[in-house]
Amino acid sequence: MSYTETMMEYVYEQYCLHDNMECALDYLEDKIDFSREEIKDMIEYTIDYNQKQFIKDYESLVQEFKSKYKFSEIDCKEEKIKWPKKSGVYVVWRNKINNPKKNLLYVGMTGKFKRNDKKIVFNSGTFDKRHDRYTPYRFCESKKDKSNVYYFRYGPKKDTQKEQGKSKYDPDAYDISIKYSELTIHCFLISEYDDIYTPELLEKIILTKYLKYSGDLPPANNEL
Repeated sequence: MSYTETMMEYVYEQYCLHDNMECALDYLEDKIDFSREEIKDMIEYTIDYNQKQFIKDYESLVQEFKSKYKFSEIDCKEEKIKWPKKSGVYVVWRNKINNPKKNLLYVGMTGKFKRNDKKIVFNSGTFDKRHDRYTPYRFCESKKDKSNVYYFRYGPKKDTQKEQGKSKYDPDAYDISIKYSELTIHCFLISEYDDIYTPELLEKIILTKYLKYSGDLPPANNEL
């Protein structure tokens, strides 16, 4: 790795470790022999490059699954989501993917291999089971949601799952609420017979690429 590449990587790592651009610039000005404007240019160049690389890698996955007829796109409306009755990975976007840092909300999976009575079996939970979840997000499709019906909500405010379950219908139960009409959901369909991917593997691939690109996880994801 060249000196320039090493410096760019170091500067970007420090940016990811700080809360915002200004904090990173304050720190780096005292550490390296570059002007504040030069450091900012380095960070912005790396952000732009990483974003383009993430989009390129993600779209490559979409095309790969489309070519095998294992991809479904849901343009959400103010109605119950019509999920494929399959297992795999689902990616929740706030409409367009041109700015993943702003628009990628959540990456999740359903379907796991588990040992059961000394046999490995595939627990083929399907996408439509997602509407039962209430942490770390919730697809709101109950009359009890009232003004929040047909909203995607995340950022549970209660400290425990039990407490969140009791308050999941409350107007202030989550930090963020987004209308279904603003959502697009990508479903990567993965069965137990797939010879390349498991749902867990693909979920981790997408989240890892996002983490490396942004230094963060999508806002509704809490772990990798």
